[in-house]
Amino acid sequence: MSDKRAGRAPAQFDDAAFSEDLKRTSDAGRQVAEAARREYEQDGVPIDDLLPCEEEGREGTALQHCMKVYLPRPGDKFGMVFRIELSENKALLVYAAFGVRHHPRNSHAPTVYEIAHRRLQQ
Repeated sequence: MSDKRAGRAPAQFDDAAFSEDLKRTSDAGRQVAEAARREYEQDGVPIDDLLPCEEEGREGTALQHCMKVYLPRPGDKFGMVFRIELSENKALLVYAAFGVRHHPRNSHAPTVYEIAHRRLQQ
């Protein structure tokens, strides 16, 4: 895990969860998610892009020990959530979800935070 560039955190992706998220997103979302995954798997996630998730969100989500990135920069329509885990005494970002950060009012589609919450509760 020390092969990542300085200022970046290693990330690990779950193929099944990532594939599920790609099925529910738009073509633009798919391009953003796939580009981010390629970058993050190769170079790690830029630490400066990581933001803490709210431990208890407005939507009833519980995302303790999670970080998020807004995508694409600078548009920020989409987001990716990672859970922080320890592997061989080093921090590792484990993929939890990708999706739209906030939907229009009265939308019943789940946000990236709700998707991550549901997966992490399983």
